[in-house]
Amino acid sequence: MRASVFSLLLMVVALIGCGTPGAPLPPSMGIPKAVGDLQAVRKGDTVTLTWSAPTETTDGELIRKPGKMQLSRTISFESATRKVVADLPLEPSLKQNRAPAFTATDSLTSLLEPGSIRDFAVYSVVAASKSGKDAGPSNQVSVPLVLTPHVPQKVQATAVPLGISVSWDQAWPPQKESRLSTQYAYRVMRRVEGSNSATRVAQVTVGNEAMLFVDTSIEWEKHYEYWVTPVTLWQLGDVRKGEIEGDDSVAVPVFAHDVFPPAAPSALQAVFSEAAQSFIDLTWTSNTEPDLAGYNVYRHTAGEPPVRINTELVKTSAFQDASIRRGMKYFYSVSAVDLRGNESGKSQETSETVPKE
Repeated sequence: MRASVFSLLLMVVALIGCGTPGAPLPPSMGIPKAVGDLQAVRKGDTVTLTWSAPTETTDGELIRKPGKMQLSRTISFESATRKVVADLPLEPSLKQNRAPAFTATDSLTSLLEPGSIRDFAVYSVVAASKSGKDAGPSNQVSVPLVLTPHVPQKVQATAVPLGISVSWDQAWPPQKESRLSTQYAYRVMRRVEGSNSATRVAQVTVGNEAMLFVDTSIEWEKHYEYWVTPVTLWQLGDVRKGEIEGDDSVAVPVFAHDVFPPAAPSALQAVFSEAAQSFIDLTWTSNTEPDLAGYNVYRHTAGEPPVRINTELVKTSAFQDASIRRGMKYFYSVSAVDLRGNESGKSQETSETVPKE
């Protein structure tokens, strides 16, 4: 009996204990977490910065009240100089969804004057609550304050036998005192007309004259657009280095139309051969064009115009002419034909006489 009463008392105590509320949790401070994915890309004098806005507070709660984000810039070795680039709203997060992406731009024109000795622009963003409390700045990103060459002028693109010739005028490389070492180049870019996908086809070091590059990687009978982008290659000691693109030139269209015939074949020889069937054996040096389709063989007698004697393109650099007559002297020449039907001029003539007997 006593054991039953004791067990009942233990159950009552356990039930009372389960219903007792614990210590109250402190209210959320509402401080947004710090941004951790700030990125910067420089093109010409403009820097584009992107980052994801925080959706949670430092104590793991969703952000319930609106706040703000402040993007700022400092100059390396000039920490006292701070400029606010952008003030942006930080909206409440009603659910655990993807963090919204933000973008801002900054102009470096005033920092790139030749007389200033500045190395890097350094950026960070601070996310703060409505009351101004924050968890500290984001990760820092920097861009070099190097000059880029002027935008190339008079860009021209023309079809030539080997592909598309791209030419442009260049100015003298920029001069600016800096702790960063620099080199300059031009990047030749190409895309199929109407496409958003671009291909880098060359990077040419800056010289003292008008620049020229022949793009041999094209496909004939396609419409292309070409433009040229100046590039500054920078380096700080042996540790940091990178590239900064300048502004793009105007894109120029060009039709890669192949109207360029192969070279005329050379070293043509003709030799009469006596066998079960007599014929004149023709040989010549093979052409080396990658788009060569074959050859045409022409023959004539004295006082007559040349006539093609092959019915189909000859695929090798040899041909046997069996339609000959005794006692006749024949004159031969050969032309080369490419895959688009462009035919070269005729080779230098050679001749051979068929014996009467």
